[in-house]
This record gives sequence, structure tokens and C-alpha cells, in this order.
Amino acid sequence: MLSYRHGFHAGNHADVLKHLTLCLILRALLRKDKPFCVLDTHSGAGLYDLGSEMAQKNLEYTTGISKILENQNLQKLVPEYFEILKELNQGSLDPLKTYVGSPFLESKLMRECDRLTLIDLHPREYQSLLLLFGKDRRVNIQQIDAYHALSSALPPPIKRGLVFIDPSYEEKNEYHQVVKALKQGLIRFRTGIFALWYPVLAGLQDESKKLVQDVKHLGLPLLQVELCVEPQKEERGMIGSGMLILNFPYKLDDDLEPVLGELYENLAKNSKGNAKLKVLVAHP
Repeated sequence: MLSYRHGFHAGNHADVLKHLTLCLILRALLRKDKPFCVLDTHSGAGLYDLGSEMAQKNLEYTTGISKILENQNLQKLVPEYFEILKELNQGSLDPLKTYVGSPFLESKLMRECDRLTLIDLHPREYQSLLLLFGKDRRVNIQQIDAYHALSSALPPPIKRGLVFIDPSYEEKNEYHQVVKALKQGLIRFRTGIFALWYPVLAGLQDESKKLVQDVKHLGLPLLQVELCVEPQKEERGMIGSGMLILNFPYKLDDDLEPVLGELYENLAKNSKGNAKLKVLVAHP
């Protein structure tokens, strides 16, 4: 959707869950000497100015990154995430001026032998990606439809890696669209890790349960991590989010469990939210 700009939501509770999970998946890939590839289908701008008009409109980062900056347990559990933020903000997390998008985390954690493909159809986001990564030989940047990329960019030349899918879900039919595209991607890259983000919405808007069941029916090893920072309610709006990780790395659930616990304590402590971490389909 060309109307969607992630800068309005940068650093919120959904971003924090998403990016900590991404760091743990990349850590698992880095455990082997073999090169890997990453396809990021909804890349966004790559970096976000938290002092910008977009970020300041709703101050969504105060629901996420602002609440965990000083968390010593999370800093020990996922040090790479905090180290990248600190380096980006010139050695200090106070105040946090710039927040990362998934492309920046991916590029920082990759090695010279690894490869990254960034996809975004929005002209401004695409130009931002070019400015940030255009001179990086490891990175291929394309201005094409995200779901088309799940066919055109797969299979990758390196037969090991991650497909990171982070849709906006602005249109209700996107839930169906993402499952259809996911099926096509898995045909072309059956052994790849596919990580799909989804929102949990209030009341009758919420399509997440059906999405989870549709992905579960694909029959591949599947891990779900979900954090709701507010209780279910009738009003509109996002109350939480989750990740569905197909072909999830060995022991990713063990790595995520204490991280999710810390996020729940810090982001949903006073709101009667909930957190879940489930292996929905086990490895054979």
C-alpha cells in the first residue's frame, strides 16, 4: 500500500517484538560458517527519526522501545539489538533519537559472505533504502510489489536463509493475499525460514486467529510468538502483535521464552494483556 508509512509506528511495542525476534533468528543463522541470504519483503525506510513529525504524531515509540531501553535482562539476552541502537545513536541510548528498521538490523548482523534483498514499492521508502544501502555490495534493492517478490526473488542463489514478511494489513484481503504468497514462496524455497508478522486487533476487526490457522495448515514446523499489551476490547486499534516462524531454527523457542517474559513485564504489566509462545507444528 503506497499510503502506508511505517515512520508513524517506528519503535512501538510491535516493532520491539518483531526486531528482537529477528535478531534471534539471525543469530541462529550465524552459528554456521555457511553463508545465508535474507529477503525482506516490506523493508520500509530502514531508519526512523523519532523526532520527526511522523513519529511525534502519536508517540508510538513510548509504548515500546522507550520502556525497555534500560532493561538489563534484555540487554543480556539480545545484546546485538541494543549495541546496534547504541552505535546508531552515537554511543548513547538516552535520549534515543533514531530507531532501526529491519533492513538496518539485517545489514549490521550479516557477514561479507551473506546477501540481503530489500523490497519496497513506496517511492520514498525505496529512495531511503538506496541512500542507506546503495553502495553495499551485499545488498540488492528492488522497487516491486512485495508479494510478487515472493515468486520473482525466490529461490535465492544461496539455498539457506530467511524470508522476513512484515505487511501493513491495511486492507482486509491482505490476510488472504499473504497466505497465498507464502504458499508460492515455500514452493520455491521449501527449506527457508519464513517469518511473518501480524497485528492483533481489537474486537471484530481481528483476523489474526484465522491467519494463524491458515499458516498452521501448511504443515511445516511452525512457532508462534505473540504479545498483547492491552486486553481485548470493543474499540478499534491494535492491541498487540505476533510472529509466525515457519521452519524455525533449532531452540529458537528456548531463546525467545525469557525475551517474551521480559517484554510482557515491561510492556503489558499494568494492562491485563497476554503473551504466548507456542510450537504449533513441531519439527519431525
